[in-house]
Amino acid sequence: MRGSQAAALTLAAGLAWGTAQAEDATQKPVQMAWFQQHTIFHSGLIGAHTIALTFDDGPNARTRGVLAALRKANVKATFFIVGKMAKAHPDVLREIAGDGHLLANHSATHPFLGSGYDAQPERLIAEIKSANSEIAPLQPADTQLFFRAPYGAWRFAHAEILNADPVLKRYVGPIYWDIGGDTRMDAQGYVMSAADWNCWRRHWPAQTCAKGYLREIRRRNGGIVLMHCIHPESGDLVAAVMTPLLQEGYRFVRLDQDPAYDRYKTPTEPQAPVVAVADAGGMTGLAKPGWRRPDRALTRLGPPCCRGGQPPL
Repeated sequence: MRGSQAAALTLAAGLAWGTAQAEDATQKPVQMAWFQQHTIFHSGLIGAHTIALTFDDGPNARTRGVLAALRKANVKATFFIVGKMAKAHPDVLREIAGDGHLLANHSATHPFLGSGYDAQPERLIAEIKSANSEIAPLQPADTQLFFRAPYGAWRFAHAEILNADPVLKRYVGPIYWDIGGDTRMDAQGYVMSAADWNCWRRHWPAQTCAKGYLREIRRRNGGIVLMHCIHPESGDLVAAVMTPLLQEGYRFVRLDQDPAYDRYKTPTEPQAPVVAVADAGGMTGLAKPGWRRPDRALTRLGPPCCRGGQPPL
């Protein structure tokens, strides 16, 4: 999330965040292979005492602080790489891969993927393919590919465009997150959840921000954690979050170690896509019971607007 665009998306999604709406069980089947028409919410890690740390928007020079913290704890993570950042910091990108972390795709320039990318599909393909060209050479050929949409913006038509490309159809995505999407405080001013970019905007120290992450992780007992690896405080934050969780016996995995995503992988042999139909309980893959799609064509998934107030240190 960045700047005014992130704020606008946050407001839009905040208005859309409401009571859970179960999808009609008679709706059309949803294809479960390749890029998806809908953002993939369900990680399979909630309740499993397992964490997947994911870091967006890098790399840059500050990413090394995150790498140092991960290395010290012997934890592997997933980095959603922006292509232009990879070009600017190729040595840091190589260091991420060399440490055994998973490189994933966060587009070439971090754009808002709106309707203009449907009207000019070559632009959409170029965004994903350019970032892929930076990360693919640094990973084994059989590495599972993952994509997260910048600002959480995704249109149904994007999936069909990208799945027509023989390379890009190998991606699983777009991937969402379970923890780290918003900052919330209770009536007493305690931080109950945190989003790192918002912590830094409030000028909170890493230890205060970590309290929000830790409380949400413990409530959910695991999940995919969203962080960023480009801020001065990023390294201190990840260390403050990992240390108590390791002591509490949490397991840390890369996204390609989460079996919940196996069903979305492109079949290795020619076959029809796997098809799943939503059951009466709601849409397959829906993990956030408070989320409601704000637009049938465009899924905007920024977190609700954060509340004010100062937390206890």
